Amino acid sequence: MSALRLGALACLALVAAAVAIVATRSSTPQHGPQSSPTVVTVLARSGTAAEEKATGFAVANERVVTVAHALSGSAVAEVLDQRGVVHRGSVVRRDARLDLALLSVPGLRAGEMQPAASTGRARVLVMRGSDVARLPADIRRHVAFHLVDRVAARTYDRPALELAARIDAGDSGAPVLAGGRVAGVVFGRSNIRDGTAYAVDAEALNRLVSPR
Repeated sequence: MSALRLGALACLALVAAAVAIVATRSSTPQHGPQSSPTVVTVLARSGTAAEEKATGFAVANERVVTVAHALSGSAVAEVLDQRGVVHRGSVVRRDARLDLALLSVPGLRAGEMQPAASTGRARVLVMRGSDVARLPADIRRHVAFHLVDRVAARTYDRPALELAARIDAGDSGAPVLAGGRVAGVVFGRSNIRDGTAYAVDAEALNRLVSPR
């Protein structure tokens, strides 16, 4: 085989290798949808009130969802990521009926949230120190969580999921994952039924994140 032909084949091999590298890189999105959301700790204080601690998770770059009740009326919060870096977050939207809040967190990089059907086996992602624990859960059923607003003298229902899960203090705001996608957001646990917790469903969460 001539030296010219060998040189041509070598060039073709290098081109093919370069194409393969580009294809491999392009098939791995850097900031696209992800199966497990980035989980964070949210700390808030309002006036002289004690500091409230909750879980939160990223739904997109620089956007975090947590429970509204943990903010204690504050418009700002500290967001502690899994590397121990503290970010300053500010409230973009808050919905007391759903007990959800959307925070703007500059500098926090994450993939976009993927909503899921709210049925069957699930996992609840919570912060335990600087680590994320995956708690087993079952989505039992959809319920209308009845609430009484004594200040406004009215009642309303919250679209919710009843979970078989053991939730601790500070776990409110944790994402409920079904098949790797977000099925809901934990907002509390039962005081009368051991091992029972409640979460806002994904449809309500989506209305907060992407209002029309």
